[in-house]
Amino acid sequence: MDAQVRIEQAMDQLSRNLQRAKEDPQAVLEGKFSGTSPSGAVTVWVDSLGRVDHIRIEPDAFSSGGEKFIMDEFMAANSSARRAAENLEFEDTGAGSRTTTTGEAEQYDEVPQSFLESGY
Repeated sequence: MDAQVRIEQAMDQLSRNLQRAKEDPQAVLEGKFSGTSPSGAVTVWVDSLGRVDHIRIEPDAFSSGGEKFIMDEFMAANSSARRAAENLEFEDTGAGSRTTTTGEAEQYDEVPQSFLESGY
C-alpha cells in the first residue's frame, strides 16, 4: 500500500473520530468498548485508551481448550476491543455502558460475574 494512501486513510479516520468526539465527548471519556474472540469464548472490555477494564471468559472455555487456546482467544478479543476504542466504535446507549457488541454489557449489571460468582 502506498504511503500517501495510508496517510489519507489515517486522516479520514482522525476526522471521523474528531466528529464523534464533538458529538458526545462524555462517551469518549467514559466509553467502554468490547471485542469478542472468534469462538465467542472470551469478551474483553477496554476504556477509550485501550486499557483492559474487564474480561468475560465463558465457563466451558476451560474445558474446550488449553492454556494456549485461552491465550489466543484473549489476544483476539483484546485486539478487537482496542480497534473499537481506536475507532470510537460505540453504540448510542448512554455514556459508561457503550459496547461494540449489542447488549453484552447490559446483561452483566455493569461488571460481568466471575466464574466463581456465577454458580456454575
